[in-house]
Amino acid sequence: MKINNAKILKMCLVTLLVFTIVSFNIVAKAEGIMWALGTSGSGSSPYIMGGVLSDVANKHLEGLKIFPQVTEGFEANIGLIAKQTIPIAEASNDVVIKGYAKYPDICGLFSFLMSPIHILVNAKDNFKSIEDLRGRKINIGAPGQSTRGVATALLEAYGLKSGDYKVSSLSTKDSADALKDEQIDAAIIIANIPMPNIASVAVTKRIDLLPLEGPNADKFNKDMGFIMAPTSIPAGTYKGVDKKVNTLAFPVMIIAHKDLDAELVYQFTKSVWDNLNELKVAHSAFSPLELESAILGWKDVPIHPGAEKYFKEVGVIK
Repeated sequence: MKINNAKILKMCLVTLLVFTIVSFNIVAKAEGIMWALGTSGSGSSPYIMGGVLSDVANKHLEGLKIFPQVTEGFEANIGLIAKQTIPIAEASNDVVIKGYAKYPDICGLFSFLMSPIHILVNAKDNFKSIEDLRGRKINIGAPGQSTRGVATALLEAYGLKSGDYKVSSLSTKDSADALKDEQIDAAIIIANIPMPNIASVAVTKRIDLLPLEGPNADKFNKDMGFIMAPTSIPAGTYKGVDKKVNTLAFPVMIIAHKDLDAELVYQFTKSVWDNLNELKVAHSAFSPLELESAILGWKDVPIHPGAEKYFKEVGVIK
């Protein structure tokens, strides 16, 4: 019988192709889907926190795995999401709000980190409220630092205008030490908790944190465009501060393109928030997170349908 070499070659190629497709599908099914989480530079706080978040989520996900991806930072992440270069990314809410005006396909999933406003004072001065700082020397941040504008608006909401207090213009890093040395009476600091400089000062100096709550805090948030979320600094975060301190915080969000698979977004969101206590144990920076504040502070930025499904299930969205 005459053997047709061309037919044999064709059959071999078809068999190889089928084997390759089947093998690929088996591997893909076994390994699942991998999502890069855009963070910031290697070793940065966003990168580290993204790694912790990924580790907790991955324990409770099947068929989907998250891993932190080094990027150029929050502003760059907006473009990466808009162009669908990466599935999910971190960005501070102010950057997202600004980016959404240019890239309307961006959606929020949830806020996963809070940068609370600390109003740091010496415990010996026995200040009870922000109004007590009238006539005192307050560090509001260095010129050009974003903290400066926030601090000025905060004090104005409490009736303290320019001239009602003495201005200190130190950097955030230097302000806690200045309080320790009694060069200032108070410092307004925006930072993830525990803020190392404050924690260091608290070891040798009795400190206190003033609450940011009530009608004046609401006015402050309104004046800022409602870009902050209510939160609290847990008792014991800093030595000597043994009570929970209510405050406002600037959220860091997880964002995605609106077309990212809704069911996978739902599963990812659920894996994080159903295991919030585990996340808090994993790193103290997650301590201020509360379910009720998960989608606050975004202004007009929409929530992704997959995340919306979860937050409706748990009653955050009615």
